[in-house]
Amino acid sequence: MTGLNRAPGLVRSRGLERVPATRRFDPRRHRRVAGLLDLWMATGPEGRLVVPTDPGRPLDARAVAELVRRTGDAADDVRILADDGARHLEVFTEVAGLLGHDVLISPEGADIRHTNAPVATTGGDRADRGTEDSPLHAVPLHRITRQPMDWLVVQPPDLATPLPGWFAVTEGLVRPRQGIVGLPLPDGLALATRADFVTRRATAARLGVTAEGLVTVAVTARAGGFLVGNYSGTQEVHSGGQLAALLGDLPLYGADLRLWLNWPSDPGEQALLVEQAMELAEMTGATVWTPPPGGRAELMDDQRDLRALDPAGSATQWLAHHPPYADGPANLDATPDGLLISRLTRQRIVVSTVGQTRERTVDPEPTGDAPETGEPTGTSAAPGDPAPTAKAPPSDDDRPATTAAIVAPLPRPTLLAEGRRSPAYGPPWLRAGQQVNGQAFDAFIRIQGDPVRAVEEGMPSAELFLVAFLDPRSAETGSDLLRVRIAPGGAIPMAVLRSHVPARFQYLLGTPDTYLLPAARLDRVSLVGTFRAEGYGKLLPTDEASGNRLRIRCDPTPRSVAGLPNDVLRWPGFGTRRAYVLLPMRARRLPRGWLRLHRKQPTPRPNRLLVEVRVPRGRTVDVRATNEALSPLRQVRTRADRLHRAGIDLILGSRSYDRIKVSRVYRAQGGAWQKIPDVVPGPLPSTVGRIQSPVRPGPSGSS
Repeated sequence: MTGLNRAPGLVRSRGLERVPATRRFDPRRHRRVAGLLDLWMATGPEGRLVVPTDPGRPLDARAVAELVRRTGDAADDVRILADDGARHLEVFTEVAGLLGHDVLISPEGADIRHTNAPVATTGGDRADRGTEDSPLHAVPLHRITRQPMDWLVVQPPDLATPLPGWFAVTEGLVRPRQGIVGLPLPDGLALATRADFVTRRATAARLGVTAEGLVTVAVTARAGGFLVGNYSGTQEVHSGGQLAALLGDLPLYGADLRLWLNWPSDPGEQALLVEQAMELAEMTGATVWTPPPGGRAELMDDQRDLRALDPAGSATQWLAHHPPYADGPANLDATPDGLLISRLTRQRIVVSTVGQTRERTVDPEPTGDAPETGEPTGTSAAPGDPAPTAKAPPSDDDRPATTAAIVAPLPRPTLLAEGRRSPAYGPPWLRAGQQVNGQAFDAFIRIQGDPVRAVEEGMPSAELFLVAFLDPRSAETGSDLLRVRIAPGGAIPMAVLRSHVPARFQYLLGTPDTYLLPAARLDRVSLVGTFRAEGYGKLLPTDEASGNRLRIRCDPTPRSVAGLPNDVLRWPGFGTRRAYVLLPMRARRLPRGWLRLHRKQPTPRPNRLLVEVRVPRGRTVDVRATNEALSPLRQVRTRADRLHRAGIDLILGSRSYDRIKVSRVYRAQGGAWQKIPDVVPGPLPSTVGRIQSPVRPGPSGSS
């Protein structure tokens, strides 16, 4: 799935009363949309994306994503102002995944043109067309008919849904939405903010229709109330009465309202939220169902339903908050396994026995000693079945050969909350006091690269953590897996993570049955075995490597610098500081990957240039500080110690070359550095290209 939620086509524009003039795209008069970063791009001679001001430098998805990070806000969506944007759909889909936000592109066969046509507002009114000097709207026009076409919205591939994006994309124009941020749910509404819009949209699309008469509202609990976002980018904590007013269009009186939320861990905030839930029930006349205080509501993908969990992560009953004037029995039953079931519907439960499967109907209100739910699958027989007979274990000759078998999701562990003084986790953004597993449990980890090397030398990763999951189907089809055993305190469930995580893996937030294994706790993780995937959910054992400890190996990747993890300490911490670069007098280009910088002028060396540069905040890696921070992580292999022992102080990644400004250049002369006159300050790559002498070709046949 690419996340392309609209098909290209011509639109009948009410906002554009006439065919827009085919004005060439003019960046000086371009009208910007708040919360949307516009990138002006074109197709180069070889069919690859380029920036019009630098047509000789083709861009891939990572380069486009890095350009967005350097020039825009991390919360913005991106619009690509390029003709035939859909021709590069794979590139922009990858960009959307890297950024975790939507990317708007033009359809194939469309040219980007400017118009000063009015934009229809949400209420149907039109803004003034403006003067000839007013900013112009960017519109995709069909190359032949010159009619406006709709923009295409490319969603992150892992979070793609058919639900709409943050902006209204109609009539060939992009316009901001107005009012409260709400996404449709089956018989309900998901309230979101700008920060969690993409992840909330992805989970909202996975919820199915459940019990009759049940209204579901997804909302974030914050400061003893309900967090509500606005399309202007602001957010506010609402009381139960204020939330009831926002939900006035939903049929809530006399109905059942299920709140899809996670309770705060603070007891004071929990008490306030109980009061707000009661106020919501009184104002709406609905029975409000919530997980118990300290618990949360979890989405079960296999049933497309919500389940209530207690603070330890175990299934529990939903808690009902009745309006004070309610009478009669509730319309729903809260089952011990965390579900809400309609009393008017008889539930059909499948009971599986050895060699046969039968269905029976269970009364929703059992009497006597009858169980409320069916027997566990594969463990009990229905009444009247013959008693099972014991069988002798098969001999070695009778045992079947090892084959791939369907593996069900592993059981989840109970949870406990750690104190503020608990042992460190490793990633600097991961604050203390997380919820961790209170008992040992097994999980799966996807293997990247060679399985043998991953076991012997460590799992390749640029992060100071690994991601484990209970369901093998969570991995991509064809991925090799490790099964690991995690001792108490070694895993943090992503669904209840209490930290602001970097944008590069925010898509994991709120995902059920996914656990973060921090680097400082990897000594609590041992290897049980390795498996090869054989189809969806099928695993084939390939090696016996039980008992080995799991490690992380930070190899150089396009996302990392010099074999260091992404979480490094940066320099300078604030402002712009001076640094120095030693370069040969003759060279073709700056080195790929990274460049060594010095805080002070090094000793003069012959045949070398000393380039004095100005470094903006956080653009280089502080090797010494990073090595000190990583040295306690015994289960992580990096190149920080090797670089530090080699005397390297600062590292500048190649993706930051353009952000570094050259102020002066020196050459070694008479045992001292002498300033080279008439050097025009500018970006590091272009300035170095002017001051270095070209490499002279050697004799014929030599390199």
